[in-house]
Amino acid sequence: MSHKKTSSVLIKGLLCLLMAFVCVQGAVAHDFEVDGICYNINSDGNTVTVTYYGSSFIESMFYYSGNVNISSTVQYGGKSYNVTAIGNDAFQMCNMVTGISLPSSIVTIGNNAFKGCGITSFVLPKSVTYLGNDILNGCKSLESIIVDNQNTVFDSRFNCNAIVETSSNKLIAGCKNSTIPDNVTEIGRYAFIGQDVKYIEIPNSVLTIGENAFSGCQMLDSICIPDATTFIGASAFYYCKAMKKLIIGKSVNHLGDGAFSYCSGLQVVYARMPDPREIDCSNNCFAYSSISNVTLYVPYGSRYIYEARDPWRNFSPILQYADVPGDVNDDGFTTAADITEIYDFLLIGGNFTHYYRMDVNGDRNITAADITAIYDIMLGNY
Repeated sequence: MSHKKTSSVLIKGLLCLLMAFVCVQGAVAHDFEVDGICYNINSDGNTVTVTYYGSSFIESMFYYSGNVNISSTVQYGGKSYNVTAIGNDAFQMCNMVTGISLPSSIVTIGNNAFKGCGITSFVLPKSVTYLGNDILNGCKSLESIIVDNQNTVFDSRFNCNAIVETSSNKLIAGCKNSTIPDNVTEIGRYAFIGQDVKYIEIPNSVLTIGENAFSGCQMLDSICIPDATTFIGASAFYYCKAMKKLIIGKSVNHLGDGAFSYCSGLQVVYARMPDPREIDCSNNCFAYSSISNVTLYVPYGSRYIYEARDPWRNFSPILQYADVPGDVNDDGFTTAADITEIYDFLLIGGNFTHYYRMDVNGDRNITAADITAIYDIMLGNY
């Protein structure tokens, strides 16, 4: 085939592809549009669902913007419809949407409904009884979450800036300013995914941390998984690249696939589980986290077990600690030697082996107050 004929075939092919693309772009999935918002008529013929513009949510990325106010009813074709749902992907990746106002007629909110929006606050109406997955994923500007106090299915108890499923005590969605209430028993899958969380305290009431719960929280500095927690789901802390310190509670019996993968900032891990052989642990739960240069602390007397098991054997160094309050030097006792260890650190400085055990009073700083705390422990006043 000549160069001229080849060029002609290529041009015709490209024209066909372009025509097909234009046709697809021209297709619409919504039934009608009112005041810049797209709707689909539900099967009952009397209610509608808010949806994206065009043939997919990708076309809506630059269609919706600013403050979006959704009415409880809309008029179309001489008929009035009740607005009862926000559909799957309705505002997904609409980062130019800075506010969402939902009416009290909304009953369901679908998967990825507000994923990637630029909203700073979110109010869940009293009428909502169903929430899909990932509804607020990646809303990095989100600072406030409020559930109407008349909602019987969900709540934001104790002004926690999160959505909690009332009956199960499961935290479903949070933001960078969330706190986890003491009576929450589960952090749901995708609950904090992609949020700019810097530090969050997980209470001892939490038994389960779901799949991708904190995935992509790139500013998370450290995490302490309490002793009551038993289950950590797949990719729960995936790509928390700023996390330096990790404490895994003694009751954890399941570490999911990629639970702590791509945590490239890790410096120290405390694995408080007495026997890693009793843990259902994926071999790649620390994949791409450079654990060969991460210090692993394990309970006194269990180092030889950790050194024989994947993925723990790949940490370096592996050191033992005695689970005794105030035992800074890990000799199994709280004595004046522990005071000397902190005193030397404060006087001389440096990267001491037991640095992370010197914070005896738990204020996240190493000061003379930690020496006082050791004295109190020795005197039985702590």
